[in-house]
Amino acid sequence: MRSLTKAATMLLGAAATLAVLPVSPASADNGNNQPGCSRGEICFWWDTGTRFQKQFWYTGNHGGNNFMDGTSVSRLPVQDNARDVTNRDTDCQVRVGNLGNGLWTWVYIPNDGKRYFLSLVNNRNDRHERVGAPGCV
Repeated sequence: MRSLTKAATMLLGAAATLAVLPVSPASADNGNNQPGCSRGEICFWWDTGTRFQKQFWYTGNHGGNNFMDGTSVSRLPVQDNARDVTNRDTDCQVRVGNLGNGLWTWVYIPNDGKRYFLSLVNNRNDRHERVGAPGCV
């Protein structure tokens, strides 16, 4: 009984600690936060140029993320505004999806470092996921 009480107290303490921790913008996935598309990054582009881009290291939702304009965050949201993607992930393919009418539409992008037009989800992108190999999540 004593060990059960101790375990419950530890769980409650951990939950209380997590509840008061702030969620900071610094925890957002910004890749290396530099212009260009570096090795290991998944990079989204607003148009055919290179000015507005957003880099990620991991799977992520696009809501709440804005494109970078050089090294500054722009007011242009990534969600529903990405035209192209470059996948320089070292292990995984990427699938970019749009949720419409309760169904997902996905475009699969190989990790070959080339820039791809998002075709079926052009300017209707909600998230991307690393897929295709163990550890790709």
